[in-house]
Amino acid sequence: MKIYRHNDYGNLRSCLLCYPVNYKIANKSNEFYNKTDYSLAYNQYNNYINYLIAEGIRVRFLDLVDSSKQVYAKDVGFVIDNILFISKMNLNERQRETEAIKKFAIEDGISHYIMQNNIEGGDVAVGDNVVFVGLSSRTSLKAVIELQQILDLKKINKTVVPINFDNSMLHLDCVFSLLGKDSAIVSPYVYDIEIIKEHIKNIIEITKEEARGFGSNIVYLGDKRLVTSSISVGNKLKNLGYDVKIIDLSEIVKGEGSVDCATLAFLRE
Repeated sequence: MKIYRHNDYGNLRSCLLCYPVNYKIANKSNEFYNKTDYSLAYNQYNNYINYLIAEGIRVRFLDLVDSSKQVYAKDVGFVIDNILFISKMNLNERQRETEAIKKFAIEDGISHYIMQNNIEGGDVAVGDNVVFVGLSSRTSLKAVIELQQILDLKKINKTVVPINFDNSMLHLDCVFSLLGKDSAIVSPYVYDIEIIKEHIKNIIEITKEEARGFGSNIVYLGDKRLVTSSISVGNKLKNLGYDVKIIDLSEIVKGEGSVDCATLAFLRE
């Protein structure tokens, strides 16, 4: 299988998903603990799959493992240029998810590197010359240093830039997202906005409430087309000239992830 991701705004051609067979809300502090409507969850997820396919995007699926959060497939790895970086997951339950993507990479002959320090794909945003990495409860500064070393070793000319944000938000993609070479969604949960502005000219601000509703958690399809589950942010982007598809993934969102969390981009052109 061909992989390539020079940035997060090229045309999306293929992606890796994981069907939510083992999905459940296991966090007792979550107000939706053990309240998943599985019929609705499967219907919503199928609608998302069908939409991607209708857009000409090739969809592949990870083998299932015993993990309630495997539906959030983006976290287990990330592609930079022609290398698949396999995450080192922080939570014990999610560590077994990386075995599925290792198996996938080996069987498909995909060039890959296994990260030695804690990092998750939801904390990684890729631009032409820069890789933003969110420093979260799941991703460490040591991983930022490691990633830069590997990119240098592989002669991939990108600078890895750590971004601090409010860690009450799980990953960087919950507070920030690239919308093109010069545009990004940024929420007030991002602390290092001045660092981002050194690389991104056009900042589209969303509120904390919109961020908590996964307003920055978008899948960019290319050519100003994107998918989101946030009605308010979707409408805001429509008014700015983006072609927006609003997908209802409410049952998956209850588990603290949305469309981008569920989508591991494998090929962008």
